[in-house]
Amino acid sequence: MFAKNKIERLEIDLTGSCNAKCPLCARNYKHLEVKFNDRHLDEITTQLDEYTDLRYIHLVGTVSEPTLYKHFFNLCHYLVKREIAIEICTNGDTHNPEWWAKLGEILTARDSVYFSVCGSTQELHEIYRVNCSLENLLENARAFRKANKYGIDYIQHIKFGYNEADLESPRMKEIMAEFSHINLTDTYFTRDFSIYKNQFNLDKLLIHDDKLGKYKLIEKHAQKNWEKRHEKKFEMDCRSVFEKSVHIDQFGKVFPCYIWLEESREKQWSGSHEEILAFQHECCKFCEKNTKKLLDIWDCELL
Repeated sequence: MFAKNKIERLEIDLTGSCNAKCPLCARNYKHLEVKFNDRHLDEITTQLDEYTDLRYIHLVGTVSEPTLYKHFFNLCHYLVKREIAIEICTNGDTHNPEWWAKLGEILTARDSVYFSVCGSTQELHEIYRVNCSLENLLENARAFRKANKYGIDYIQHIKFGYNEADLESPRMKEIMAEFSHINLTDTYFTRDFSIYKNQFNLDKLLIHDDKLGKYKLIEKHAQKNWEKRHEKKFEMDCRSVFEKSVHIDQFGKVFPCYIWLEESREKQWSGSHEEILAFQHECCKFCEKNTKKLLDIWDCELL
């Protein structure tokens, strides 16, 4: 069983609620049932108190927009008091500039906030960030930066085929120049469309052709190893183990990582890393050591 007092990094879903409808989000998976739950702050902090060596917390969530949690400020105050580094990933289109200014006053130099921008115009931005306002995001980010003196804001830009040219546009360069930091990422390997409840805009969110072949080879390699797991022993490179991390869902259930939660189709984890290291779960096939090496060599990312 994993030892709570050894965990250093934690990701947590706070409500299971989100104002956005991003097509590739796990909320859109047919096999994943997303339910709202708003735990009391005392319940969350009591659980976090059990993780005595916690150093980093990711208020990101696999199915949640973290800033929709009604006790968000008080949770941040608790984490700041414990000197735990806070990473927040947000679509930025919640609340108002006054709310974001207050958050800026709470967070410290060890924290970070990632605002997701996927286009320099509303028309481009909402192809992926469905139901989100780019104008509101930028206003909220400005208010946050003005209130926080540490420069801990990031623009998080996911590059798709549809917005690749826009990345070099004068307007996008202006937007990026506003932020203290820039974090650019490529879109990941898109799953088969059949797993999504709503297939709106999916055809515009495909991975770049130059990496598609590499991803297909990696997927084939991973699946082949999974099918041979009873014939030979495989060494696993489990993120939960080497990062000393776990994921907590909006109900307080603990999972080794958000990928396990999204892909295992099991409602509960036993708490044992041994079964993961013994390659007993298909959802862990991309964390087999040689598969992870291919991902690193080809600069690909599936997690």
